[in-house]
Formats: sequence, structure tokens, C-alpha cells
Amino acid sequence: MPINRYEKLADDIAQRIRTGSLKENDRLPSVRELKSQLGISASTVFSAYYLLEAQGLVEARQRSSNLPPA
Repeated sequence: MPINRYEKLADDIAQRIRTGSLKENDRLPSVRELKSQLGISASTVFSAYYLLEAQGLVEARQRSSNLPPA
């Protein structure tokens, strides 16, 4: 069964985590960065990141905002 691009990307990142290339508290590359480097859509990168989060391999953190609090 063929695997989707986002599953392949998630698997590649998971492998980097398992081998120690990405360590705890390291930031994942930005969506924009991966999109540009790999020539894939932002939606593919988001899907991969959501899959990694669902697998418990990464944790989403609150994005910082340049807007002052309301």
C-alpha cells in the first residue's frame, strides 16, 4: 500500500528523533522552511506534524504573537 507524502515526511522526522538527530526541546523546521526545501505543500507539512503529534513524538506549543494582549 503506497504511503502518502505526509506519512513519509512524518516517518523521516520520527527517524531523526529516534536516532538523536532531533533531540528533546529541539524545534522542528518551520512549515515554510520544509515547504521550500522539499518542494511540498504547506498542507503536507501540517499533516505530517499533526501525525507526529498524534503519535506522541512531538508537542505543539503556543505560537508567539506580535499582537499586544487585548
